[in-house]
Order: sequence, then structure tokens, then C-alpha cells
Amino acid sequence: MNAQQRAGYDERIGKLHRDPQGRVGILTDILGTTAYLRPERGGREWPVSLDAIEPVTDKAQDREVLSAKVADANRRSRGEL
Repeated sequence: MNAQQRAGYDERIGKLHRDPQGRVGILTDILGTTAYLRPERGGREWPVSLDAIEPVTDKAQDREVLSAKVADANRRSRGEL
């Protein structure tokens, strides 16, 4: 990744993104071709391929965030988190 590509991705840091599994998180860092997402309310970051994430649009943001929060709550209730 060259400096110009990195500069474009830097604008995405701090914004919500969705990974291929449907989890929504804040893009916290990019190292090489790996992006790191963190749950919006805090928690452990998880790595995902940079090419596999997509930004959450403003229109879909409320729905996506709510869906992610419900999914996290369900995983916690099952002892998965």
C-alpha cells in the first residue's frame, strides 16, 4: 500500500464499518492489509482483511448499530464473549 492509498484509508479511521460476518465496529487502525475493528461500546478489537470491510452508511447506521448491539448482547448471554 502506498502513501496515497494509506491517506485515503486514514479518513475511514474512527468511523463505523461492517465485516463479512455482519459485525459492526469502529475502524481503529490499519496495518498493511489488515484492518482492526472495535465494538462501538468498547471491547476487544478484532482483525479483518481491509478489502472485506465496508463503511456503514448514514441511512443504515442506526439499524446496523442496533443489530450489532443485539448480536453482542446475545453472544454475551450465551457466554461467547
